[in-house]
Amino acid sequence: MKSLFCLILSVGVLMMPVAGNCASVADLSDRMDKLERSLKTVNKKLSNNYVGSTKRPAENGTDAAVVNAQDLEENVRQLTGDVERMAFEREEDIEKQKRIQDDNAQRFIDLEKRLQEVERKLQKMTEEKNRAEQALKNAEKQRKDKEIAAQKAEKDRKEKIKAAYGKKDAKTLYNEAFAAIKKQNYKSAETQFEAFLELHPKNDLAGNAQYWLGESYFARGQFDKAAIAFAEGFQEYRDSQKAPDNLFKLGLTMARMNKKEEACIAFKNFSAEYPKVSESMKKRLQKEMNKLSCR
Repeated sequence: MKSLFCLILSVGVLMMPVAGNCASVADLSDRMDKLERSLKTVNKKLSNNYVGSTKRPAENGTDAAVVNAQDLEENVRQLTGDVERMAFEREEDIEKQKRIQDDNAQRFIDLEKRLQEVERKLQKMTEEKNRAEQALKNAEKQRKDKEIAAQKAEKDRKEKIKAAYGKKDAKTLYNEAFAAIKKQNYKSAETQFEAFLELHPKNDLAGNAQYWLGESYFARGQFDKAAIAFAEGFQEYRDSQKAPDNLFKLGLTMARMNKKEEACIAFKNFSAEYPKVSESMKKRLQKEMNKLSCR
């Protein structure tokens, strides 16, 4: 009886609420129902044993009691095994649920960290985008400011040229500029040739003025400006008598700037554009190409 009491007490402890998923709880409930039915069977056998011991003859009562006791002992062992197995499974379910909860908690922490990292990167990208947009705005403003300043400077330059040389006719202005370059007064010559080209761009002497402007820059070692002047002289005044000279001097200027490939291109174009130049000019051209090893 004492063992049976302990068994029933153990069952009562097992029936207390535990944490777990719905499937584990339902399974445990089914098993508890089976256990209760087994306990009812034991109680019924106990009751029958008690009744039989009071009403049957003594000689039959002893054998019946022994049999019932053996059956009861077997049932108790089975019930004890069931209880122990259910207790073990209950502990396993609890441990499993704990592992699931711990795993979910860790995954949640990891997700939070990843979200924070993504938010941090997004914030950084937004800041960089804002800085880039601001830099573009600043660059565009500077470009516009420079463009406005250049337009104003060009307007002022033209107004000064007009004020200084506007009353002179084209021939007089050209002669004065040419006289200045013959005296090696290069800066004065450049100013006057530029004025001539600004005021009389369609004049027959414009090609000549463009060439001598380039020669003045070349003489002063300003090869970048000289190259621009000769290139414009060849492109803008191809019908001028100075067009061949502009192209040839463009090649020489490129060579002085250590731009061998560009110089060779200019010399080759000269041969293609002006195949009927004098023999002396052809020899001079070939000499310059040999210096550069033009192919």
